[in-house]
Amino acid sequence: MTSGMALVLYINPLSGSDRGSGSQNSPYRTITHALQQAPAGATLRLTAGVYSTTNNQEVFPLIIPVGVIVIGSEADLGQSVIITGSGSYNSSSFNQQNVTIVLNDQAQLKGVTVTNPAAKGTGVWIESAAPLVNRCRFVHSKRDGVFATGNALPLIQDSLFLENGASGLHIVRNAKGEIRRNTFRRTGYGIAVGDHTAPLLAENQILENRSGIVLSGFTRPVLRQNRVENNQADGLLMQESAFPDIGQSQDLGGNIFQNNDGYDIRNDTARPLISAGNQINPNRIQGRVTFIASQIPDLIAVPAPLLSLNAEAESVSTSPQPTSQTVVPPRPRSSESSAASQFTDLVGHWAAPFVETLAKRGIVKGFMNGTFKPNDPLTRAQFATLIMASFPRSASLTAAATRPQSFKDDIPEWAKDAIYQAVSQGFLRGFPNQTFRPKQNLTRIQAIVALTNGLGFAGGNTDVLGVYRDRVQIPDYAMDALAAATQQRLVVNHPQPFWLRPMEDITRAEAGALIYQGLTAQGKAPLINSPYIVRPDTNLPLFTDIADHWAADFIRGLANKDLISGFKDGSFKPNTPMTRAEYATLLARAFNPNPKRPTSQFVDVPPDFWAAAAIQTAYQANFMSGFPDLTFSPEQNILRVEIIVSLVNGLELPVNSSVDTSLLKFYEDRRTIPNYAQVAVTQASQLGLAVNFPNPKQLNPNHIATRAEVAAMVYQGMTALQQVPQVDSQYVVTL
Repeated sequence: MTSGMALVLYINPLSGSDRGSGSQNSPYRTITHALQQAPAGATLRLTAGVYSTTNNQEVFPLIIPVGVIVIGSEADLGQSVIITGSGSYNSSSFNQQNVTIVLNDQAQLKGVTVTNPAAKGTGVWIESAAPLVNRCRFVHSKRDGVFATGNALPLIQDSLFLENGASGLHIVRNAKGEIRRNTFRRTGYGIAVGDHTAPLLAENQILENRSGIVLSGFTRPVLRQNRVENNQADGLLMQESAFPDIGQSQDLGGNIFQNNDGYDIRNDTARPLISAGNQINPNRIQGRVTFIASQIPDLIAVPAPLLSLNAEAESVSTSPQPTSQTVVPPRPRSSESSAASQFTDLVGHWAAPFVETLAKRGIVKGFMNGTFKPNDPLTRAQFATLIMASFPRSASLTAAATRPQSFKDDIPEWAKDAIYQAVSQGFLRGFPNQTFRPKQNLTRIQAIVALTNGLGFAGGNTDVLGVYRDRVQIPDYAMDALAAATQQRLVVNHPQPFWLRPMEDITRAEAGALIYQGLTAQGKAPLINSPYIVRPDTNLPLFTDIADHWAADFIRGLANKDLISGFKDGSFKPNTPMTRAEYATLLARAFNPNPKRPTSQFVDVPPDFWAAAAIQTAYQANFMSGFPDLTFSPEQNILRVEIIVSLVNGLELPVNSSVDTSLLKFYEDRRTIPNYAQVAVTQASQLGLAVNFPNPKQLNPNHIATRAEVAAMVYQGMTALQQVPQVDSQYVVTL
């Protein structure tokens, strides 16, 4: 945690000076000046206040450079950090515009309120860039809260768009990106999408606007789990050639359209809108809407009998099969010709290295005419036989998995054993009506999810899905499995590795490559160096040693917010101790606290010490203190009880006026709790800050805290401030 720390600059609009150093003790006065000093990757920390031309001489628009992070107060969605103003910006696609902030590629804007009071003013402008916007407020701009254009790929999440003149969010030209968990309220159009755009709109609340979502041009947005209600005109309005995806038979929409004063859905286009899995009143629709039924396989694997698989059955060539799909053993080959393809249509094919190796093992075989037909689709039955040939049944199947079960539809004899075995081992599942549909083609995403589930890969970090340029097409149910598959290097995409094409039918060649990568992940096949294997961004917080750790969800939660990091070998080392300096650094990052007392000079913390600024932040905010001899002991390991006391002192959470320390009888080791800490431990236990593993009743106050324990309790502090979602853990104490 001590290495690779990016530059942090501090800005205070009241007491700062642009002649200062930009440190916490000598902050700048303006964002404008700080941006001029900020290299790529720098973080700008904004103190509560108003940033404007009249208040502190800001010059607009504020142009956030590539990779620069601007952070205000995420805890209150930027309500205490207000940026208001307007300046002329020359857009490459829209000429001159009145703009408050311009976000460049990989820039981040977190915890601020943005207002553009100028006529036709826009709060944030995003043009052909991929920035992050998190927990912000976009209010009272005369035109749009946020405008995305060009080839923009923004991620905008957990933010509030309120009372903007034209639109909360406007997306045009060829922009895509993701708009997740935002609230659009009392504005013109909640969300306006046009031209050739294709964004993902998911889990948003679009309420009380003039119109909810307005689509025009040739836009193809994907809508999932949005609530669109109580808008003055229409909830969803489709014009011109707009054609949204609000649900498919195997990827339900989950949207709610209700109580809008006009129509809940108004389709003014010539094409019927397809709806699957949405809450819509058919009487509140104008235009053509076609409702289709769900065809998502049951979420619970159907139990199946144990079926023997002999050596013959463990290949895809089990007979009899339809003539068009008949496969035969490989043609005899001499050892001298082993480098040449045994399939006439695989010579020079991108998947040849994967398929050839599987063929040598007798897992896949070709057709009677010597071809493999790599571009033909694969049915569910064929995939089951391929799966079971590659991953024979486990000897540790549970009794529940051995109960007899049959499907209602006709299962071909040549695939029956493989199908039931693939189902019993969790690779494949039946449908809710107890059918299997063996002749139905398998999509690429279904094959990836099947392999990931059957092999037991889990713990995927969905941040990794950012590598896919068509991420908006990934069904919600597949996100976690695909993330795990991507991290395990299972996914192979041709011709462009970062285009997943999830809903297309998988081909025989693609299935062969996927299966081969599954064998590689198990250490059962050598690595193939193919440019089409998807390799995620190594800068993402992906740790190799926390998949099954009790604190994994807490650690991931902090890592996903860039608050905690691992080591160069990809590990997190959850069970190693944490020093006081490292803990102070985590506190400063997680809570960005305001000072409550003057600085203190510690004799063992020189000004150039790597954590000096963070230590002062933690001290001034009353999270941590020094020792009577004026030392801080930065390299000393921190105790569990010190973590608890520091969080109670620094967070200033509401607690009962009278603290009943008799509640500490909950702890079996209550006698080891120091007298000075008993009140704080009681308060922490009532607020859910104490996390005790493996026994919640054992506080172990005087044990050295591990990195995992620190992460869990700091995360709980953020949960208490409603900065992060709750983690469902049996080790969190709540008295």
